[in-house]
Order: sequence, then C-alpha cells, then structure tokens
Amino acid sequence: MSELVKLISVWEEYAKKNTNFSATDFCMYFLAKESNNQLFEGLAPPDLDTTFAKLIGRLAGMQTAYSKMALQDMPGFELEWFYFLSSIYHLKEVKKTHIIQYNFAEQTTGIDTLNKLKKQGYIAERSDPDDKRAKLVSLTPEGEKVLFDLYKILYKPTLLMYHNIDYKDKQVVINILKDTEQKHQHILSNTKGKSIDELFIEEFGERQLKTIQENLQKQITRFALEKS
Repeated sequence: MSELVKLISVWEEYAKKNTNFSATDFCMYFLAKESNNQLFEGLAPPDLDTTFAKLIGRLAGMQTAYSKMALQDMPGFELEWFYFLSSIYHLKEVKKTHIIQYNFAEQTTGIDTLNKLKKQGYIAERSDPDDKRAKLVSLTPEGEKVLFDLYKILYKPTLLMYHNIDYKDKQVVINILKDTEQKHQHILSNTKGKSIDELFIEEFGERQLKTIQENLQKQITRFALEKS
C-alpha cells in the first residue's frame, strides 16, 4: 500500500466516526496514531489515555531503576527513605499521618519507614501540642546532611533521563500535568478507604461511567481483532 493510499484509507475511517472536523484535526489524529504505534516496541495500548499512562509509568519505572543504581553508593539506604526525608524537609515539622498520605504509602508501610528513619537518627519525633494523639516529625541535623548528599546522588538519574529535552518542552509538560498532580494529591489524601469504583463514580457519574465502560470494551475488542 502506497503512503497516499494509506493516508486516504485512514481519512475515510476517521470521517466515518467523526463529523464537522477540520484537516488540522485529522492531521493531529493521524500523527498521534502513527507515532504511538512506534512506542513500547510496538506494544501500544488500545486507547490514548492508557498509552499516556503507560508512557508516564514506564518513565517513572526507569527513573526508579536508575535511582536504585545510584544508591549503590549508599548500601542499605532505601529509595523510599529519600522521598520521606525530602517531603519532611520541605513541609518542616509535620504530622506522621500527613507525611504518609503525602507519599501515598499504606499506613503500616509508612509507619515502618518513619520508624526506620528515626532509628537511623535522621528524624526526630514529638507529641503534637495541639493534638496529644498525634505525633510530629522533623529532620535532625544528621537527616538534613544525608538528604543533601542524596540530592547530589539522585540528580544523576534525573540528568541522565531529561537533560537533553528542550527547556521549553519540559515547561510545557509541567504546565499540562501540574493541575492533575494537585487534583489527585487532594483526592488520594482524602479517600478514607474508598474503592476505585467509588472514586470513579464521584468523578464521572454512573451514566457516564457506563458509557466509558462500553466504549472501552469496543476499543479492546477492536484492538484484539487487529492483533489477531
């Protein structure tokens, strides 16, 4: 199939599913479709939301893998400790429950991490004068020192992955994603045992949820047929 015939075929397929679209709309769709097919060694998901999520997830996984390589210079130090130390440093003296929620950790896992940091002498703990049931944590001088050492170590993976991306492009991506980060930071900090389906209904409503699920099933079926 020649490239022109291919383009016309995709145009006809797009026109059947869309009305009142412009040539620009089609071109953006076509470029996205073609470039997405080249992602993940051809293992692209059937829908754009999942493709977007997979790309972000794989990049985060690569960052984690490189970070663990970098932490080989500090035997016994866990990557999760860095996230807790960094957030405590920026939030100053903070409730243990808040720092656990901020890092999206399970309660038992978060408490275990904080106990390890306290045992290492990196954080100090005291009772909250405004709530005797709560505990406040803060960095010790030793914790602050090790955190600054970690910043230098863990900058290497960040530089390795993202240095060659143009500054303006990085800022565009930040501008696009910052509202989503803030929104879901709030949601995850206030779930209080809710299920993912309950959050889904709160976000979309039951009627729209049904439509989304039906469309997703169609996408998966079409995807399976294309791969067979």
